Amino acid sequence: MVAKKNGKKTQTVPMLKESAHDIWLAGLGAFALAGEEGGRLFRQLVKRGEGMEKVNKTRIHKLATRAESLQGDARQAVARLATPIEAGMTNAMHRLGVPTRKEIATLTKRVEELTRVVAKSKSKARKGRRAPKVEAVSV
Repeated sequence: MVAKKNGKKTQTVPMLKESAHDIWLAGLGAFALAGEEGGRLFRQLVKRGEGMEKVNKTRIHKLATRAESLQGDARQAVARLATPIEAGMTNAMHRLGVPTRKEIATLTKRVEELTRVVAKSKSKARKGRRAPKVEAVSV
């Protein structure tokens, strides 16, 4: 609204200045309040965060303990299931004439031992078979 020169203009300008000044002061007040409340709010958030951290650490510890327990239970269950399955597989392999891994390992050890024994006996036999001495014959 444009003020007239007769006196209303003089009243409108100070009113606008006062409103602008009030808005400026409200902004400064909001900034100060945000600074004060922000610090207080920050401290409250830190305090709540510390509480939540303690609660969550306890929960995590309980969950980790439970997971370890379940892991042990799972290992036992697998072992209980694996034993009959392995026995059945071993029986089936024996019926087909296929040796097991354990039997192959045992046979491999026995072959290695026999190879060492044979090698030793060969070296002893070589030492015992020396060339016969040729004696000079007089004619």
